Amino acid sequence: MVEVKEFSGLRPLNPEEFCIKPYDIIDDKEAIELRKNENSAIHIILPLGDEERYKNAKKEFERLKKNMIMDEPSIYVYKEGNNEFSHRGFIICVSLEDYEKGLIKKHEETREKPLQDRIKHIEATKANTGLVWTIFEKNDKLKKKMDEIMALPSIFDFEKYGYRHQLWKINDGKLTNQIKEIFSSLELYIADGHHRMASAYHYWKKHDGSEAKYVMIFAASDDEVRILPYNRVIRKIKNKNFLNELNKNFYVEEMHNLKEPEKHEIQMYYKSRWWKLIPKEIDNGVVEGLDVSILHNKIIEPILGIKDVRKDSNIFFVGGNLSRKKYEIIGEKNDAIFYLHPTSVEELEAVARAGKNMPPKSTWFDPKLLTGLVFHLLE
Repeated sequence: MVEVKEFSGLRPLNPEEFCIKPYDIIDDKEAIELRKNENSAIHIILPLGDEERYKNAKKEFERLKKNMIMDEPSIYVYKEGNNEFSHRGFIICVSLEDYEKGLIKKHEETREKPLQDRIKHIEATKANTGLVWTIFEKNDKLKKKMDEIMALPSIFDFEKYGYRHQLWKINDGKLTNQIKEIFSSLELYIADGHHRMASAYHYWKKHDGSEAKYVMIFAASDDEVRILPYNRVIRKIKNKNFLNELNKNFYVEEMHNLKEPEKHEIQMYYKSRWWKLIPKEIDNGVVEGLDVSILHNKIIEPILGIKDVRKDSNIFFVGGNLSRKKYEIIGEKNDAIFYLHPTSVEELEAVARAGKNMPPKSTWFDPKLLTGLVFHLLE
């Protein structure tokens, strides 16, 4: 049910040096270090300056194009992994008409400031420079096509950020058409990259070029992705009856033997101890029944008084695979940490199918996709 197509990718000659993490997980300190390398994609993705940064992005893109090559129209397969975990998927273009129709389903709303930032970035570079991470429900035919492609020699193979990155390119007409035919019966779910997708859509609506109708995505099978918990840290708890308040809606128990939380079990680091919180009642809604929703609706907003987790400075988020010891170090400098069971792929798909939105920061897909493996030019 979605239209996909091959595209002429613009690729770096030196991917190990050029490629970086996604722009939205690079902090200021890391950006400063990356900018010391004149051949890094950071100069395009997160250029210096205020409003002039978009002009700088264009200028840096033109400079760095000298170290890039343009492929013939192709479909790519990208694999990223290490001894612990790996994932793979197609890098391909998808029609924004299908996003407009709801065939490419979202599970969160975009925010105006980061959306406008990415729109201006696309207008300056005339390119999709980052991957929109999507998933499709397990499809054995597509998985077999990836196997066929990965049996061929890769065009990239290098180590970075603790993972091996491999890229394959195919432009065989028969194989390409088979892949496009299989995709035509599927729906896609946005896993990560809602702002990148929405900004591409706004650019298309404004400029309406033939290539602008398409956006570059990474499409992976939903049984080949890993979601880690996205945990909440509270800087200050002013409520003196905090534990008593928790007891109204949760069974509260101090933990002496740590293990990963099960579904509908919230773990909390408070007063230098770990606690287990089991809700006494669980809502049945696809959103209301999520652990992140239970935490927000029963603790963060009513007890801690935090209504908008995106704007309130008393809360911040820690995603990824950190050890309990590191969480305890964070907890010693803050009043509480809420450690969650990760949101599942099935929960994400159910929310998206229902046309609803998850609470902010509900999923942490890991490992993050590299930016800079290939760009999609819109003109």
